[in-house]
Amino acid sequence: MKNHWKILPTAFVVLLLPQFLFGQKTANFAQLLDQAGLEVFKPLDAGYRAFQPLENEYLNCQYAIHSNREDLQICYYVLPWNETDHATVNPHVATFRVLTSVASNADEAVISAIQPDREALIRDFNADWGMAYFFRPKPAFAQAPNCKMLALSKEGQGTVFVFFLFDDPGNLALDRRELAVRFR
Repeated sequence: MKNHWKILPTAFVVLLLPQFLFGQKTANFAQLLDQAGLEVFKPLDAGYRAFQPLENEYLNCQYAIHSNREDLQICYYVLPWNETDHATVNPHVATFRVLTSVASNADEAVISAIQPDREALIRDFNADWGMAYFFRPKPAFAQAPNCKMLALSKEGQGTVFVFFLFDDPGNLALDRRELAVRFR
C-alpha cells in the first residue's frame, strides 16, 4: 500500500502536465491576439477542436483547430506590431519570409497569389493590407497537400497569418471559414 502513495504524486503531475502546457499555449495566444488587436472566430459547427500543432523547423503556429467533418485545419501565427522590428512594420517582408519558409520549394511547386481589394480588406477583416496564397506546404510544416495562407496586417497593431490546410482542392469549407480572424 505504501508504494501506491509514492506513485500518486507522479501520476498527478503526468495527468495535469498536458493541461498546463496546452493551457499555457492558449494563454500565450490570447495575449498575442490582445497585443495585435485581433479577434479569432472559432467555428461552432462542424466539430472544430483545438490541437497543438507539431513543432517544426520552419514555423511553429501558436494556435490550431481542425474539423474531420470539413477535412480542414486552421492554424494561426500572430506577429504583434513592434516599431523596432523591420518585419512587423512591413507586412510584405514578414509575409515573404513566412511564405518562403512553409511553401514547398520543389521544382514543380507553384504558388498562386491573390490580393483582395481594399474595400473587402476593410469590410471583412478591418485590415490595411492583405494577400492570399495557395501552395503545397513543406511536409515538415503540414501533412496536408494543400494550403491557403491568408496574410493580413493593420498598421500599429500587427500581422496575422492564417493557414487553411486541406486535402481536397475543391473543399467548400474554405469559403465559409475564410473570415476566421478580424482586427478590432
